[in-house]
Amino acid sequence: MRPGMRYKSAVVAASLALSCFALGAKAAEFDLKMAIISNENSIYYKDMAKPFVDLVGQLTDGKVSIEILPAGTVGSVLKLHEAVEDGLIDMAQTTPIFLGTKDVVNAMIASFPTGLGVDSYGAWLYNGGGLELWQEHRAKKMGLHALVTSLGPSEFFAHSNVPIRNGADLKGKRFRTLGNWAAIVKEAWGAAPTVVAGSEIYGMLEKGALDMAEYSTPSENAKIGFQEIAKYIEYPGIQAPAWAFETVMTTDKWNSLPADIRQKMTLAAELAFHRSLTSMIMADLAALDKMRGGGNEFVKIDDAFVVEARKKAREWALRESAGDELALKVAHSIFDFQDYWQANAGYLVYDYQPGITPK
Repeated sequence: MRPGMRYKSAVVAASLALSCFALGAKAAEFDLKMAIISNENSIYYKDMAKPFVDLVGQLTDGKVSIEILPAGTVGSVLKLHEAVEDGLIDMAQTTPIFLGTKDVVNAMIASFPTGLGVDSYGAWLYNGGGLELWQEHRAKKMGLHALVTSLGPSEFFAHSNVPIRNGADLKGKRFRTLGNWAAIVKEAWGAAPTVVAGSEIYGMLEKGALDMAEYSTPSENAKIGFQEIAKYIEYPGIQAPAWAFETVMTTDKWNSLPADIRQKMTLAAELAFHRSLTSMIMADLAALDKMRGGGNEFVKIDDAFVVEARKKAREWALRESAGDELALKVAHSIFDFQDYWQANAGYLVYDYQPGITPK
């Protein structure tokens, strides 16, 4: 059989299998509701929540059905963990960053300034002990079970009304940011972090109430239009080199599910984690390609500032973790793995190489 015929046969077989599944589909045995932090037009729905939900349905043969509840359905998007803990909702897909820095694990586990990047984060999570630490923390401290269901690519450092290249440029700047990075830029460089909802950033940048803002990935920022009202775009986004979202449910609810269902949902989470990164990167590349033709000025932050920021960020994390055995374990796990990766990953070839322009 010719290769083309084999391919067509495979497509036909797959189509028939899907048709049979659809015809034979039965009512779900487990109906769950999952709150998310944004609306259906966002990456948080299209690239993160929906793929995970679809994979759960496919891998469990329709036994588990998850209804996605967009932002605003279940109170504040900043308090979805609490909504799950209080039994108001079955599940939530959200970020630990929204939990603040009172428990420093939440300020490190999903994303850390100058921390693990898109190349190393997945290896740390699945092969370097990261997932075990994440789930240990959720079970012990919050009574939750966490599935890490998505990985986001690097963000922009900021959209700004003035060019920012180093720590000195941050002094006194009204900087929309949050979590660990807000604490670090205030302490280390005298910035004035301003924590506001994403929906308020555009207007505040436009009116000059903010000097600069970081929010999300290039494609998500482009959708909102920050590039239209702030001339400068700083990169790389060292405050969020990579960032993960978790899907949480109470430990009791998770343990009440049959073992095979838990196993398939765990697999769905891992698949969704990897797929989310590539789909978001593709959207970002397209957004950057378009933005480069606009009137913005792209500003690369100084390498020396990146080195300084890593030192300051690690000092902050270790100080904040003092006296908390699990937090120190998380900090050392992340930093040691990053150092190990960077010391030994030089043999890897990356398609993006600074200073090399394709002809």
